[in-house]
Amino acid sequence: MNTYATKHIVQVSNFVFTPASIPDVAVGDTIRWVWISGSHNTTSTTIPTGANGWANPITSSEPTFDYKVLLAGNYDYVCTPHASMGMVGSFTATGVIPTLTVSPSNQEVSASAGNTTFSVTSNSGWTSSSNANWCIVTHVGSGNGVITATYEGNPLFTERIAEITVHVTGIPTKTVTVTQDGSTVSIDEKPMGDIRVFPNPLQDFFTLSTGLLGLQTLDVSIVDLSGRILQTHHCSGSSEYRFDMTMVPEGVFFIRVEADDKITSRKIIVTR
Repeated sequence: MNTYATKHIVQVSNFVFTPASIPDVAVGDTIRWVWISGSHNTTSTTIPTGANGWANPITSSEPTFDYKVLLAGNYDYVCTPHASMGMVGSFTATGVIPTLTVSPSNQEVSASAGNTTFSVTSNSGWTSSSNANWCIVTHVGSGNGVITATYEGNPLFTERIAEITVHVTGIPTKTVTVTQDGSTVSIDEKPMGDIRVFPNPLQDFFTLSTGLLGLQTLDVSIVDLSGRILQTHHCSGSSEYRFDMTMVPEGVFFIRVEADDKITSRKIIVTR
């Protein structure tokens, strides 16, 4: 729909619409009939399939009527009491060529949770979507606007990228990205370095051995490559823990282990 709409004025006086024909109407424009003299009406006769018809008086007591054009095509109308006297009118509506620009092409963000924005310039309605569960976006808008992308904290030590697709009917989609830094949480490799995960690759189960951490309380998360947390476990009282991966598909995942203010991760591969 045309964001930069025009209002076309048709004067209604005794036995004539002025102008009688309007050739340059765009979808999204408005036709306004304005009473000048006499007692008349404006009534649609031939309109595009799916368009709304109208029949409204134009008199001294009801001096105006607005009709918003929502479909392209030819529109004919009359003043019903005076149609035989030549009081007829028409207009032709053309569809708007849609436009879309999204900027910037990429937003670089830190590993911490937060939000960022993209500017949309368009003359049409648009929708947006993200391919990453950790990054959600404004779903719909119309005309010029802003897409807000809200992202979770990155639990991985590698950067990750969310693709945001913006769509306007009739033209190619635009894709922009959010690139999030890997986690910068400090790691003490001496106490955390002895953690072992086996077997790896694995099929249905794996064991996590705490090594030098002993019986220390751990928070363990299983995270996919997009940063989505699949499982969380609070572990204590043992030096080995067995985890069930039967509901996890094949692929590469990270085991994220936290103990007090320290954190480490291990990559695992699930095969079937």
